[in-house]
Amino acid sequence: MDNAKTTSQNDKDGPSRRARYAYMRRDGTLDIVVGSLIAGVGSYAYQFIAGRSLGEQEFAPIGVLLTAHFLAFLIVLVPMEQFIIRRLTLGARGWVLPVRALGLVGVTAVAAAITVGVSGDKYFRFTDRGTLAMFAVATVATHFLFASGRGYLAGFRRFQAYGRASAAASIFRVILAIVIALTVDSITGYAWAHILGPLVILTWRPWKGRNTQVPEGPGDVASDQWLLSGLVLSAAASQALLLASPLVASRLGATDAEYSVIYATLLVARAPLTIGYNLIARILPSFTSMAAGGERRELKAWARGIGLASLMLSAVGAAGGAVLGPVLVRLTMGPGFAPSSAVAAMAGASVVLAAGGLFIGQILVAKSQPARLAIAWIVALIGAAVSLVLPIEDPVTLATAALLVGEFVALVGLIAASLTSDTDEVGISHGYSVAKRSMDIAGAIVLIFATMPILLVAMVAVRLDSRGPALFRQERVGRDAKTFWLVKLRTMELNHDDSIFREHLRRLKSSVDSDDDYTLRIDDDPRVTRVGAKLRAWSIDELPNLWNVLKGTMSLVGPRPVIVEEAEIIGVESERFDIKPGLTGLAQVRGRDTIDIAGRTALDVEYVRERTLKLDLRILLETVTTVFSEPGSTRSIESEDRVEAEHPGAGEE
Repeated sequence: MDNAKTTSQNDKDGPSRRARYAYMRRDGTLDIVVGSLIAGVGSYAYQFIAGRSLGEQEFAPIGVLLTAHFLAFLIVLVPMEQFIIRRLTLGARGWVLPVRALGLVGVTAVAAAITVGVSGDKYFRFTDRGTLAMFAVATVATHFLFASGRGYLAGFRRFQAYGRASAAASIFRVILAIVIALTVDSITGYAWAHILGPLVILTWRPWKGRNTQVPEGPGDVASDQWLLSGLVLSAAASQALLLASPLVASRLGATDAEYSVIYATLLVARAPLTIGYNLIARILPSFTSMAAGGERRELKAWARGIGLASLMLSAVGAAGGAVLGPVLVRLTMGPGFAPSSAVAAMAGASVVLAAGGLFIGQILVAKSQPARLAIAWIVALIGAAVSLVLPIEDPVTLATAALLVGEFVALVGLIAASLTSDTDEVGISHGYSVAKRSMDIAGAIVLIFATMPILLVAMVAVRLDSRGPALFRQERVGRDAKTFWLVKLRTMELNHDDSIFREHLRRLKSSVDSDDDYTLRIDDDPRVTRVGAKLRAWSIDELPNLWNVLKGTMSLVGPRPVIVEEAEIIGVESERFDIKPGLTGLAQVRGRDTIDIAGRTALDVEYVRERTLKLDLRILLETVTTVFSEPGSTRSIESEDRVEAEHPGAGEE
C-alpha cells in the first residue's frame, strides 16, 4: 500500500478510534478497578498508621470499633447498596429504598454501640466507653450516606464516579490519620478520621442521575419485597464468619494481644476481598441484566466457573498466607501482631473462598432469590459453629479454623443454590457446551490472577521500548463469522508501513489458489519491536485475550481468531467459524512455523468435528508444555500469531 493510501486509511480510522477511547472512558470499568485498589490500600494504610502509632495494646479499642463498623457496613449497608443497584438497573426511579430501611439503619447504629460496649469491655482502660459507643453510632450514619450514594452511582452506571468517590473517601481518611499521628495521636482522633472520610461522597451528588440502559425482559421490582431482608440475613451470616472471628477468639479467652493478632491477620488477608466489595457494583448490573434477559444458562456457567476457580486459588491463598502472611503482618502492623504460619495459611485460604462466595452470591441477588442466598450462609454459619468443638486449645487457631470450615461450606452451598433450576426455567443443557463455558470462566479467572504480575511488567516494558499504548484492540472474526474486538499487548511500531502485511496476504491467497506451501510466519518482520519479539516468543502478548474469554467472545480452546482479510481467504463458510475462537487450539499444538494456511484450517476443522472436554484439557496441557519447552520461532503456537496484522487499518490503538 502506498503512503497516500496509508494516510487516507489512518484519517478514516481516526474518528472511530477516538470514539472507541471515548466509550472506554464512559464505561468506567478502569476507574472502578483503580478506585477499588486505591480504596483498599487506603483503608489498610489508615489502620496501619493507627496500629503503628498506638501499638498492639492501645489499638485494641480501635480494633473493636472497626470490627463493629465492618459488621454494620457489610451486614446492613452493603446489602442496601446492592438493593439500590438492582432496582435502578431494572428501571426504578426516585428513592428506591423502602421506609423500613431507615429504621434498620437506626437499629444497626444502636447494635453497633452495644457491640462496642459488650465485646470490648476489657479494653476500655485505654478510653471512655460512652465516647466510643457514640463514635459507633456516628460511623453507621455517615457510612449509610456513603453506601446509598454509591448504590445510586452504580445503578445509574456512573462507574467512573463510583470508583473516584471510593478512592477519595479512603484518601481523605488517610490524610486525617496522618495529621492525627503527627498531633494528638489519640484513639478518639483516629475514630473521628474514620467517621469523616465517607462524607466526600456528597461531592459527586450521587442522587442526581438517570438510567441510561434498562435491560430487556421483566422489570417488575415488586418481587423484591423480601430481597433486602434476605440480603441482610445472608450478609449477617457471612460476615459473622469473617469479621466476627476476632470477637469469637476474644470470647474463647484470647488476651488483648491475641485479639490484635487475629484482627491484624484477617485485616491483611482481607485486602483482595475489600476490593471485591467495590467490584460488586460493576458486576451486579451485568448479572441483573442477564437474569432479566433470561440468560440463566450463562449465569450457571459463571457460578460453576467462579466456584472452581475459588477452590483452585484457595490452595494458592493458603500457601501464600503461610509464607508471606507473618512477614506482611510484621512489616505493616509491627512484630507483636505477627501470626503463626498455620493461622496465616488458614486465613489466606478462607478469604479466597469468601471472595468466591461473594461473587457467586451476586448471581442469586440478580435473580432475586434471597432465600437461597440466606440458607447457604446460615448453613455455613452452623458449620463454623459446630467446628468450634474441635480439640484445639489456642483460641486464635480455633477461631481461624472455624472460619475456614464455614467459608468452604458457604461456597459449596452457594454453588448448589445457583445451579438449582427455577420453576420457570426450561431448555437448559448440561452438556459439553455448559461444561466448556464453566471451564473457560474458571480457567480465565485463575490465569488472570496468576499472570497479572507478568502482564504488568510486560505493559511497562512495551511503553518504555517504543512510543504508543501498551494495549490495543483489533477486529477479529469469531463464531458465525461475526467480528469482535480482541485485546492484545502491542508488539509492533505505531504508524508502520503495512505494505509488508499486504504482500503477505497476497502470497497467502496465492498459496491457496496454487497449493503453494507458503508459511504463516513472516521472517524477520521489521515492524516487530525488540520487546515485542520477546513477548511473541513466549505468547505473553496474548495474555489480555483472557478478558475476551471472560466476556464470552472467546474460549480457552478453539481455532485462533483471524483478521477479516484472512477470514476472506479461508472462506467464512468454513466449519472453523462454527464455534468460538480460542486462546489456543489444535493447530497451535500440532503446527509448526512451516504450516500453511490450508494446513492450519484443516486442523481447526478437525478440532471442530472431534472436540470434547477431554481433548480441550489435553490441548491446554500441551500448550503449557509448548510454551515452556519450545520458546521462540520454532514454537507452533507462535507461528500462527505471525500473521496477525497490527496495522492501522486493522484497528490497532
